[in-house]
Amino acid sequence: MHQIKITKKDGQELVYDLTPSVRVAFEAHFKAGWRKRLVEFQMDSDLWYLAWLCESKAGKTNAEFGDAYIDQFEDIDIILDAKNG
Repeated sequence: MHQIKITKKDGQELVYDLTPSVRVAFEAHFKAGWRKRLVEFQMDSDLWYLAWLCESKAGKTNAEFGDAYIDQFEDIDIILDAKNG
């Protein structure tokens, strides 16, 4: 399964699966397939939105998406599972 890894400012790394409900919520928000949007636009804001969706659905944040949420973190990366393309 594809995952997203976010690193907090204190160095703690959090890894979340890009579950079907996260992917569908992303697509509904952006009106585009998640893979296509990530590949074509290559925007960090899209990765942060995915992270926020993952954390929200996991009950890890109540923060609104935006600078206050993003500023808690140091880095972000997407981990693509080759077999799922």
